[in-house]
Amino acid sequence: MSSSRHPGQTTADERDGLVRELHHRVKNNLQIIVSLMNVQKRMLPPDRRGEIRFLEEHVQSMAAAYRVVYGSGELTKVSIDALIREVVAGIVEVSGGRNHHVETARCEAHMMINLDQAITLGLYLAVVLPPILDAAATAGGTVALETHAKPDHVCLAVIAPVAIDPLFDVLRERLLDGHLKQLGAERLLGVPPSELHIDLPTS
Repeated sequence: MSSSRHPGQTTADERDGLVRELHHRVKNNLQIIVSLMNVQKRMLPPDRRGEIRFLEEHVQSMAAAYRVVYGSGELTKVSIDALIREVVAGIVEVSGGRNHHVETARCEAHMMINLDQAITLGLYLAVVLPPILDAAATAGGTVALETHAKPDHVCLAVIAPVAIDPLFDVLRERLLDGHLKQLGAERLLGVPPSELHIDLPTS
């Protein structure tokens, strides 16, 4: 029996396969860029390596969203908890093995966000986490990340052993504000100076 499908028409399974392959290629390409930057960083004098590290953290965090979505078999949705753990692992790796102690066990919102949100959230974490982790390592403390589900949004908290705001320079403050606007997220006020809370819409 001949197929009634038009020669140029693709099935849903074929389209899904193409999207997964696209995610795979983007993930691999971003990882290649991270590796190239890591090589360049090692060739620079120590006082200039921070320039490359900043870029490497951001590319690594974008790649995290594609690693999670590809690994889960999803096409457009990402587990926010899995994303956070993947981003944290990447940022710690980029740091070159500094003694960073990060706790993510309390990331248990069990909610999904779309891929665009996941990429932007990864970039937000790439802005927020590195200076907090470095300061916590110097202080000998642990940074904890928590997620809690609420109706139509997730509360994400970063809890540090040091005051957080003084750690952000002008560039990080601007990037932080931009990513929050893109996410439609709100930074919550009235929390201790060693904590940073945002409400992230999920619908």
